[in-house]
Amino acid sequence: MKMQQTNMIGDTWKDRRIDYGLIDRINRQYEKEERKKELKANLAKKKGVGKEKEIKEKETEEQNPAIDIRSIEILDELREIKGNYVLQKGIYVIDFEIYVPNGCGLILEPGVALYFTKDAGITCNGRFEIKGRIGLEVLLTANYEKDGWKNLYLKGGAEAIVDYAEFSYGKGRENKNDNISGGAILLEAENGLKPIISINNSYFEKNSATFGGAIHNLKGDVRIKGENIFDNNYAELDGGAIYNNQGDITIKENNRFEDNSANEGGAIYNNQGDITIKEKNIFEDNSAIYSGGAIYNHRGDVRIKEKNIFEDNSACLAGAIRNYKGKLNINKSKNIFKNNKPSDIL
Repeated sequence: MKMQQTNMIGDTWKDRRIDYGLIDRINRQYEKEERKKELKANLAKKKGVGKEKEIKEKETEEQNPAIDIRSIEILDELREIKGNYVLQKGIYVIDFEIYVPNGCGLILEPGVALYFTKDAGITCNGRFEIKGRIGLEVLLTANYEKDGWKNLYLKGGAEAIVDYAEFSYGKGRENKNDNISGGAILLEAENGLKPIISINNSYFEKNSATFGGAIHNLKGDVRIKGENIFDNNYAELDGGAIYNNQGDITIKENNRFEDNSANEGGAIYNNQGDITIKEKNIFEDNSAIYSGGAIYNHRGDVRIKEKNIFEDNSACLAGAIRNYKGKLNINKSKNIFKNNKPSDIL
């Protein structure tokens, strides 16, 4: 008996081909979202308490300096640190500039949450350390999101270590060139001394400035270790996540730069500085109005190792990397470039 031929739509091997590229994109998006969920879940309790407090303050038009009454004395001590000061777990509203002099130190213990008012931040000439851990990350954010806060300002020979922290809604401050810089962190060399910072397992979200939406490095030394996320930071001019001005930056493994934006250098703008990007870092969905959707290198030196991913970045010129009169050392075949518009490297 002759079998009846079927004519089903899509019943061909060609139509049944698996789109492995799509599966790869879905898997990477899942990884990205899971990491964000983990960080945000760990911080949700602290943020929730802070949000409830903010609503209550707006309703009563009263400013309570902190949730825990014991913090009243602590806040006075924070105005100018003496010796090495350890701030223990708690939620604090800061309405002044914390100052850490040379020779002194400030340590934030796991579970510290600092809510800064508009004109508040931290200036450090000494040592600053964030000692967060999984489930007890340290939070530095704005008391009112629309107002923002200044940033962590590292001057001269300051040294900082940041582990398991979130920086959000920072709006930067003026540097010595009178530019609003470093939405979350500003490093500035002074009197021949350069500041240094090491960052690990931290999250930078929705920070903004004129230069360096999250970080502005002015002749300092920035070491971005592993598992950091720079997400949705914005620079009015250059460097959506990072602006490096004649400084040194090392970006090690497994860091993400995504959805950052700027005039030039959607994720990173390098001005006559030295940047090394090692392995397995992801630059995705960053954008620049003019050029360098992910990275803009202006007369500097950028070395990119291997297994880094540049995907879906965009600009008017050079969707992934724009190199202007600088040194760009990259083996394109050892890195992954996908869907950058209008081109990968120029």
